[in-house]
Amino acid sequence: MTTPLTLRSISDFRDTWLEDFFLYGRPHGKIPAEIASALMRKLDIINAATSYRDLRSPPGNKLEALSSPLLGCYLIRVNRQYRLIFIWSGGKAKGIYLDPHTYNAHR
Repeated sequence: MTTPLTLRSISDFRDTWLEDFFLYGRPHGKIPAEIASALMRKLDIINAATSYRDLRSPPGNKLEALSSPLLGCYLIRVNRQYRLIFIWSGGKAKGIYLDPHTYNAHR
């Protein structure tokens, strides 16, 4: 049995399947195999951050503060297509979700 990771700077995930992927390494059909390694690295980076400013490095994260309709959210890039989107509040990332770069059409 895999020992789960400890959440430090991640408060919660929007989707249970992404949380299970991060904590237990469980693959999911919504996570393309070709991004799994990079996705885990990016989640590790978020979990180790003490401020959203820490996410500026490495530069490949391409940290962005989003505008309307996602004002107050940030994103970092997993690869050319996929992004991790979250709110940074109280020293923690909240509501993290994986988006295939369709956030402009966010519900």
